[in-house]
Amino acid sequence: MTEQTAFDTVLTAGLSWLYGTEQPDNAWQHHGLLLPVPATNRLYSFIPANDWKCPVVAVDVAKIEWIDNGPNELKTPANPLEPGELEALAAELRTLGFKVTSAWNGHPQTTGSVGLARPAHPSLVAAVDRYRAGCLVHPGRSVFCDCDAWREGFSRIVQPSLAPQPTP
Repeated sequence: MTEQTAFDTVLTAGLSWLYGTEQPDNAWQHHGLLLPVPATNRLYSFIPANDWKCPVVAVDVAKIEWIDNGPNELKTPANPLEPGELEALAAELRTLGFKVTSAWNGHPQTTGSVGLARPAHPSLVAAVDRYRAGCLVHPGRSVFCDCDAWREGFSRIVQPSLAPQPTP
């Protein structure tokens, strides 16, 4: 699989998950979906709802290499996002028909995010809302519960298929 094919597969799977995958009404979601593209050392996150209930697509360097700048100096990433990489992701999302509302971070950082205008699938947004409401069995623990019932809610999220689709 080429780098471009791997990227296209991840982008298609992630966006299909955000917008086309119905989630059970007893599942909850926190961080979203994380899909790797090992050939490019990238991780793509598909986050169903930020604080304004809008989705975010993020790209991160999977394995960061650091430059030691000497005593009393902060290390800097040797392999940050490429110049223009975040802008290219936003452009690809626009090409696919998604309205981009904003983009932040990017080069020379190791992470970048693109905000999308259209809300994710209502059942996925509801799963995020259920997560944010916290554990119903142990309300005092909020989202930090570790009981079986709380863990089971995460396991019920429907994951995407990453199998390449045959071309007609």
